[in-house]
Amino acid sequence: MNEIHWVDWLTIVLYMAGMVAIGLWLSRKHKNFDDFFLAGRMMTTPLLVATLVSTYYGLDVLFGTSELGFTSGIVAWFGYSRPTYVFFILAAFLLAKKLRAEDFKSLPDILNRYYGGKTRVVAAVSSFLYSLPVLSLFGFGWLGNVVFGWEPIVGAAVFGGIALAYTLGGGLWAVALTDAVQFVLMCTIIAVAVPFCIDYVGGFPAMFENLAPSYWTQTGGMSPWLIAVYGMTGLTILVEPAFYQRIFAAKSYKHVRNALLVGLFLWGAYDWCVTLIGMAAKSGSLSGALPADMHPNAALLEITLRALPVGLVGLFISGAVAAAMSTVDSYCLVAGGNVAYDLYRPLVKPNASDNELVKATRFGVILSWVIGFMIAFYFERMMSIWVVLATLLASVVLVPILLGLYVPSWRRPPAGFVSAIAGLATAVSFYVVMGIFGTNVEGTRILTVSFMGGSFEIMEEYAMLLSLPASLAGFFIGLSVAKARRRQ
Repeated sequence: MNEIHWVDWLTIVLYMAGMVAIGLWLSRKHKNFDDFFLAGRMMTTPLLVATLVSTYYGLDVLFGTSELGFTSGIVAWFGYSRPTYVFFILAAFLLAKKLRAEDFKSLPDILNRYYGGKTRVVAAVSSFLYSLPVLSLFGFGWLGNVVFGWEPIVGAAVFGGIALAYTLGGGLWAVALTDAVQFVLMCTIIAVAVPFCIDYVGGFPAMFENLAPSYWTQTGGMSPWLIAVYGMTGLTILVEPAFYQRIFAAKSYKHVRNALLVGLFLWGAYDWCVTLIGMAAKSGSLSGALPADMHPNAALLEITLRALPVGLVGLFISGAVAAAMSTVDSYCLVAGGNVAYDLYRPLVKPNASDNELVKATRFGVILSWVIGFMIAFYFERMMSIWVVLATLLASVVLVPILLGLYVPSWRRPPAGFVSAIAGLATAVSFYVVMGIFGTNVEGTRILTVSFMGGSFEIMEEYAMLLSLPASLAGFFIGLSVAKARRRQ
């Protein structure tokens, strides 16, 4: 546990109280389900910039990217972060306008219109699983443990509970307005922290001396397959439930496009800052300035708590909490919408009133939080969690959504359904096999396979390399079935 000055404590407490107050203030402002879930479709560029940037940059980036910077170097930016910018550009110019032109409310809503109710159910389950706040609750656990000496489960309950409270109260308006505060706080404090952290370990000369040469290469000595998988997780941007929600909530397509382009520069700078802090922490652990046995997940916190002066420590902790809360609130709300709008309404009560949908959404928010809390500490590494969640989403919805958007003649129910099921079944089967037969090596499971006198290793992160082709094959199998039925 690190000693926290009373000034820093005051900063943290005031920040937490402010977030809850916003949720309470907005709790009576929404008039119907669209107001609660889509902010009345009135979100403009400034608010979209704040909520998009802060939503995508939670503790998964703060701890996950710094973890990769700590273990491997600048590949954290070149191999993991940089590919996502390409997908953001594609989303801004090729995807958002098509989506905004139609009256959708959620990602599964699209698949329902293109392929029917069965595909919608599979997509809703996939979106719900992806939106579980596992990453942020895991990060909250580390935050509470390193900073305050709490058991990880306590940190997840305290910080995650506050985000849950204001999300239940105000819906997307509360999420967006708190995200605006969190956006300013997290971006400012991470930029301020970089020079303090680098100076703490002796500056760049010391980092060049202490870190292995591979830390300064774009591959970092990592397997090309693993780099490919990390890059492929960026595909989720093209089918991201929270991103789609912001598109549907925007006042117009131009607001979405402009927000994404502005966000692109902010994301790039933020990723560089976090990568450098992780590398500085590694240098410090090698030189003796930081504990030699420091866990990669805790690297960013360990160095910032030592390097920053009183006052800035409290702001940094609040910024870290802000990064996670802006993710917890957004994804819990999306998961709640999956339960209410994509499952409860079509399967249980098609004529559900707005009030009933809001209540069902709140139930879904709580359900997603509880499930996320229950499984958050099954994992050991932030990056492992992210790859699993990204795989479960992309494997189910990427192929049918993109092909449905751009090849309307292929919108046949069997195509979308078989594609979704094939991708999901392949991903789940892969993880089951790895769980049974794989060996845990530094927080990830590896299966060694012997073949023709040689052997090779399969990592659990490789699931998407199998599940995406399976989903694509399933789509064309289903399309063939649909065409055969028409000929009969």
